[in-house]
Amino acid sequence: MNTFDALNIFYREDTISDFLVTCFKDSYPFTTQFLLEAGIKLEEGFSFDVKTRVGLGKTIGTPDIVIRASSGDRMKLIIIENKMGAAEGREQTNRYESSEARARIAKRYKMPLEKIEFHFIFLTLDTTAQPKNSQFTFLNYQIFLKDSWHVNDEKLRLLFNDFQEKLAIFYRPIEKPLESLETNLKMDGMQRKICWQAILYDAFSANKDLLLRWGEVGGAGRNNFLFLITKTNWTSNESFHEAGLSKTFNVHIDTYINMLDNRNNSVNEIGIRFETFPYVPHKKIQNHPEYQRFLDNKTEFGERLYELAKKKGLSVKRKNSKLLVLAIPIQGETIGNTVQHMKTQVEAIEACVDQVIGDMMGEELIK
Repeated sequence: MNTFDALNIFYREDTISDFLVTCFKDSYPFTTQFLLEAGIKLEEGFSFDVKTRVGLGKTIGTPDIVIRASSGDRMKLIIIENKMGAAEGREQTNRYESSEARARIAKRYKMPLEKIEFHFIFLTLDTTAQPKNSQFTFLNYQIFLKDSWHVNDEKLRLLFNDFQEKLAIFYRPIEKPLESLETNLKMDGMQRKICWQAILYDAFSANKDLLLRWGEVGGAGRNNFLFLITKTNWTSNESFHEAGLSKTFNVHIDTYINMLDNRNNSVNEIGIRFETFPYVPHKKIQNHPEYQRFLDNKTEFGERLYELAKKKGLSVKRKNSKLLVLAIPIQGETIGNTVQHMKTQVEAIEACVDQVIGDMMGEELIK
């Protein structure tokens, strides 16, 4: 039996971080190979000090792994954020790359800030994840499937072989995501999520006007995958704190897929939502003096969008939840057909949303 299965630790970030740190400490070639994968080259003579969970205070957080590479008065600090299953935390990579974080970690290592060369790595199982901060180099765990990794300790080598075996099993269905989903191949929620991300991203990424986001949203007994589509002109230029609550808007299209249920592994409809910018739960703004006018704008937007969509021959359904204004049914005998129908419907409703927002801005109902 695979050790990582026996101990049920494959998705446990802290445990896998500890395992990687053990490999880094065991083998200089292992560490240099990992850094080369991130484009970090080291000359001869550098030594390593590797730590997990280096606390930088409540306002910054705790990076999973920090590698200090030093040679004389030269120092490189490599900050690694490790993600085995969870998405990036709120502004996590931005906090770790901030000037405040750099100053704190320089103080911790007792080195002048100007003498430290910083590098940042976002390491994740998810092949489609991207860090919010552009200074982070993206790596996924497929790098460890190469044959060039060397560890010295015999027992650690056996563990690393088990880890490679587990990674190979994990990534196999992701290589052909559409086929894996359509044949209902046995996968866990993480694998299905990555498959859906890859398929939907491939379907919509050619339209450079669209902004695509995705993640996980919890529910009652469910773990939903959320895929969200928006555009720059679908969001207020100013926050509601500046523009006023009644003038704010943040429109997006989204769909949810239950990752824990193989029987409901498809898209049935997409929704169009009208929110504040930035989004805050309604219970936090319902006593605001402009809250009712914001709801009136939401209703007005929904009615105009419904009428325009019907006029253009789109099949749409009115919705009247706190955020949802419209739903569009999605059909298809296969997942491939379903995604293509979803793409067609998004392209059709995109023009309608553009027109309604433009009209309402022209009338100064929103801005």
